[in-house]
Amino acid sequence: MSKKKVPAKAENKKIGFERKDDQIRVDVPDLTTLLDLFGTDNTDLAHGLLLQAAGVSGTSDFKRLQQGCEIIIAIISDFAPQDATERLLSVQMAATHTSLMAISTKMNDARTLQQHEVYERSFNRLARTFTAQSETLRKHRNRGQSKVTVEHVTVNEGGQAIVGRIEKS
Repeated sequence: MSKKKVPAKAENKKIGFERKDDQIRVDVPDLTTLLDLFGTDNTDLAHGLLLQAAGVSGTSDFKRLQQGCEIIIAIISDFAPQDATERLLSVQMAATHTSLMAISTKMNDARTLQQHEVYERSFNRLARTFTAQSETLRKHRNRGQSKVTVEHVTVNEGGQAIVGRIEKS
């Protein structure tokens, strides 16, 4: 999409979740809310990403499932994805964060050293993955450019300073 979209306000148009047997039903108030969430005009893509995002909170406890789905939707909404890369990264980062928090809870509740070590390894891997995803998103949004701001420069007597762009020929 060429124009910058702003996600729909969650207060007015909330995506709901309902469980019937082993199926999760996602209720979207209108198509615009769904499309705005993912910053796309592609309905199939938006539906697919929503189902993938909802599937991350795989739990048999419906209350926790609903809360998990709501936080994932809120995370994606805050990212306000603008293109395909941002759409996919926002879903992946929401999933990684949610998994990281679930593992953290399990690690805190571990009863044996072996359990704790397994959860700690998973926690560290997920944390590193999230950091890498964040860096990828940052680079993508900045188009690979870094900005350096020099706050203070000291030039001693007899020294020279160059202010401006230097190009190597």
